[in-house]
Amino acid sequence: MSGFIESPFFPYVVSAWAVGGRGYKTTVVETYGGNEYRTAAWSQARGEWDVSDAFTSTNPNSVNAYTLVRNMARVCMGQLYAFRFRDPMDYTDEGAGIFIAIDSTHFQMYKQYSYSPLTDNQIIQKPEPVNSLSPGYGGIVISGGGSYSLDYTTGIVHKTGGADPTAWTGQFHVPCRFAQDVPRMGYDQSGALMDWQELKIIEVRNP
Repeated sequence: MSGFIESPFFPYVVSAWAVGGRGYKTTVVETYGGNEYRTAAWSQARGEWDVSDAFTSTNPNSVNAYTLVRNMARVCMGQLYAFRFRDPMDYTDEGAGIFIAIDSTHFQMYKQYSYSPLTDNQIIQKPEPVNSLSPGYGGIVISGGGSYSLDYTTGIVHKTGGADPTAWTGQFHVPCRFAQDVPRMGYDQSGALMDWQELKIIEVRNP
């Protein structure tokens, strides 16, 4: 049975070293004549990050980070339980927080990525809660002139009166899981520091 851990979050002192991002899956078929046929397997981008760089001699918090992630991997039972993860390169609205209507009273949060005149909308399912104990939080501010309630576990806004919500500002997490059940951890080549040879984090679509 899989599940989701809303709190605590994946430690920011580790995710700050993440390398990766949200991307796509494309099938490319090349003919003998050199032509290409490309098909999108996913309609929404999905994230993947490698955070093993957090466990190096250049990180003064390497030993503490090692302990935090080791303990979290145990609590999550490897890949079984998902959690909130902050992409250090993309965790704010950047003035592009929008809503897409589910029905007349429910609206899903999205972030719109624009390269004029084209756009791509990314669903936001884990807005960062107002009561977060982590540094740099700010909660979500909703614009539109109505009254609303926000489910911070789904990113869905319920309109309770007035106008539809038009925009949102704030920070968000990505629902993720560990990519391995068995960790690859030990000491580095010097024998002085903890090392995590491979530590990948993968976004989940159904948190």
